[in-house]
Amino acid sequence: MNMPSTDLNLPPGFRFHPTDDELVMHYLCRKCASQPIAVPIIADVDLYKYDPWDLPGMAQYGEKEWYFFSPRDRKYPNGSRPNRAAGSGYWKATGADKPIGHPRPVGIKKALVFYAGKAPRGEKSNWIMHEYRLADVDRTARKKNSLRLDDWVLCRIYNKKGTIERLVVGGGGRRTGMVEEAEEKKPVIGNAAAGAVNFMSDFVYLDAASDSIPRLHTDSSCSEQQAVVSPEREVQSERRKKIKDWEDSKNNAMETSAYNYIDSSMDLGQMSPLQDMFMYLNKPF
Repeated sequence: MNMPSTDLNLPPGFRFHPTDDELVMHYLCRKCASQPIAVPIIADVDLYKYDPWDLPGMAQYGEKEWYFFSPRDRKYPNGSRPNRAAGSGYWKATGADKPIGHPRPVGIKKALVFYAGKAPRGEKSNWIMHEYRLADVDRTARKKNSLRLDDWVLCRIYNKKGTIERLVVGGGGRRTGMVEEAEEKKPVIGNAAAGAVNFMSDFVYLDAASDSIPRLHTDSSCSEQQAVVSPEREVQSERRKKIKDWEDSKNNAMETSAYNYIDSSMDLGQMSPLQDMFMYLNKPF
């Protein structure tokens, strides 16, 4: 937190929280027109010569956000694209530009994020800049080989975490700073899935042959391989045996029931209707 400068003579409890319209109309327009500002609370600093964490110490006033007037240079002598290289990194634009002023825009607001390192593989930081520039301004080169794009733009600098975070990219791409972000740990899925497959493979037998043929499994851990019949095959064999015994008993019952249920008034060649009931009994298995 920066304490108010003694030259500003600000009253106790003063807070500087201007809106976008106030920044453009009452500060940026007057600065570009070389008109005096009642309270010089915004410092003149070339932001693109410093890292963002060095700027709070250069501000006239600020608690968690700091304001500056800064010039902008061209990236190429004959182009209108600004040079965004700054300190040990660069500023990268994000989002769409926002017009300031109604009904006719007076200024343009652009949001930028600071990246440490060289473009385009820099490390993204939590430092944000809101850049305010005048709209409808002739930005053609005034002098031959001049790199000046804007004499003044107004910038608001702040850190999303509310701290003065220093971000440095080492030779191996390792990130260090005053505030370290916790590394996100994700569960390891590959090894767990492989272990589950190995666990199930100990109990599941994959048989491509017919179910009617018992499969013999050999135990390679013994010196002599012994044939082992799967328990599932034994159950199937027992079921087949029970079904066969039931069919045999049913046939025997049908042979004897033909005489037990014959009516005395009927001919011997005519069978009782009860005999047909045994023909449609369902199997118990």
